[in-house]
Amino acid sequence: MESLYAIKTQSQNAIDLSPQQLVDCSTDGNYGCNGGLFEPSVEYISGQGGKIATEDSYPYVGTQDTCKTADINQIDLGNIESGPISKGNEKELASALVKYGPIFIGLHVDVDAFMFYESGVLNIDNCPNSRGDMQHALALVGYGYDNDLQKPYWIIKNSWGTTWGENGYLRLAKDAGNMCGVTTMASYATLT
Repeated sequence: MESLYAIKTQSQNAIDLSPQQLVDCSTDGNYGCNGGLFEPSVEYISGQGGKIATEDSYPYVGTQDTCKTADINQIDLGNIESGPISKGNEKELASALVKYGPIFIGLHVDVDAFMFYESGVLNIDNCPNSRGDMQHALALVGYGYDNDLQKPYWIIKNSWGTTWGENGYLRLAKDAGNMCGVTTMASYATLT
């Protein structure tokens, strides 16, 4: 949503939005610190008139707390329209990325190669990719081709900070049979 809002407003800088607000307040279909999903999060924000707090005014604390409604600075994202990407269809995923911008994805991350990823194009043999195996939400932000490895890859932004991976990003094997579930829970969104 941060990137989509920057695109909508033609801003050079993204405003950090509050994941803590979703943890505390989006309880219909989400599970606080035990995880959340794209659809209930979009429904929550839409139910708030398209508004969500900034990270500065509603900072992340790492535990679920009472939903704050006062003394927060909210950004009006506008109307959110969203839809799913067909499971397993990496061509549709690439087209949606170009058309809509960053895509919400879930990935199977319970493997050392992901947890301790530092650089390169990650390719994990037999990486689970069913919906029940998805454990972590990320943003798909681009794709490219590694000439040295002769491999296409997805560019994925993680939320674990800039010390993880390639400055907070992962390059994951593209067109490799829905690697780790890259298309399993993929959804696009637009702001109007």
